[in-house]
Amino acid sequence: MNKDKTLRKDIRKDFPILSKKILKTKDLVYFDTAASAQKPQVVIDELNQFYKSHYSNVSRGVHTLSVESTLRYEEARKKVQNFINAKSENEIIFTKSATESINLVAQTFYDKYMSAGDEIILSLMEHHSNLIPWYFLRDKYGVIIKFANITESGEIDVNHFESLITPKTKIAALTHLSNVYGSKIDEKVSSICKKNNVAILLDGCQSAAHLRIDVQKLECDFFVFSGHKTYGPSGIGVLYGKEDLLNEMPPYQGGGGMIGEVTTDKVSYAELPAKYEAGTPPIAEAHGLGIAIDYMNNAGIENIINHEEELTKYAYEKISELDFVKIYGDGDNRNSIISFNIENIHSHEVSSFLDVEGIAVRAGHHCCQPLMKHLGVNSTSRLSFGMYNTIEEVDIFINALIKCKDFFIK
Repeated sequence: MNKDKTLRKDIRKDFPILSKKILKTKDLVYFDTAASAQKPQVVIDELNQFYKSHYSNVSRGVHTLSVESTLRYEEARKKVQNFINAKSENEIIFTKSATESINLVAQTFYDKYMSAGDEIILSLMEHHSNLIPWYFLRDKYGVIIKFANITESGEIDVNHFESLITPKTKIAALTHLSNVYGSKIDEKVSSICKKNNVAILLDGCQSAAHLRIDVQKLECDFFVFSGHKTYGPSGIGVLYGKEDLLNEMPPYQGGGGMIGEVTTDKVSYAELPAKYEAGTPPIAEAHGLGIAIDYMNNAGIENIINHEEELTKYAYEKISELDFVKIYGDGDNRNSIISFNIENIHSHEVSSFLDVEGIAVRAGHHCCQPLMKHLGVNSTSRLSFGMYNTIEEVDIFINALIKCKDFFIK
């Protein structure tokens, strides 16, 4: 493990896509990690090797390949447990995506703990993946959804959040790190939930690759994240849930792998974590996620954090110097993400112009339409950092923004 305070200077060489030329002339500057992170060569190689030498279905056979595949699948679970400091491997459920993880919690938590008229608290800056599953409950069962306000700096208004809680409030589902503002949730929110016996789910899709995650310190009941945003493959998501809750909640899907015994008139279910992993799971993807976690640990989580904080601060200061750019939220509680607009230029035009310069940024509503409405815009441009980005790339980006403004505004 890298115990220095900085990342290896040659770390970019680990990511083969960064050598790609855009339009055959421009070096790729990838500022879209919040959408999906690029993959280090070791993850690519391990996935290939897994399929070449070890692949078989898991937990269903005693032959050599099945045993090898199962061992790697369960090793990945242990790596995730350590990565987020869960108490038990039984608290780690593999899904196909963080979206599926949230849907799993929404449906099974309702089935066990809620009824019509009970309340859920969300915030105005949630990703659609942490809105729609709860909307399903509202539309189908008549639960009530309340929205916590956000401040101008892009943080949950803690006082307003607390004022929303009533004896009917059963769960809050909130982003741990906003995919528009880059702002982190105030830790007081979890304490407020605990004090009021309200369960809390944290959407960690943006935080898992950029912060040190400790679910016990966070005092959350559920935590979700996705493999593809943590330098691993797509098609793998993680659900952490407290073991006592997962034991009480019913299965989400039925099929092979999650049963204890089946007869013609009854069924019993497997123990955790198999209870929630019906069917053939994302086997190779789980292994790839485990390798990506190894890679992040070897790079040094604190080193990644320090590097990205430096990048974010530098970029925020440089963009703030441009009087034709509006940044959403402030820089004090921001990590790895900056959303902005150039006056009188649509975000899609900005993104297209930057692409010609070799720079990949996201443009659109970022699956946060309620937040866009709150901000009074249809969309924003967004740059987001990974461990492989550099100060020099930020300078390239700033120069390209100036060129963009000069091109569109004569």
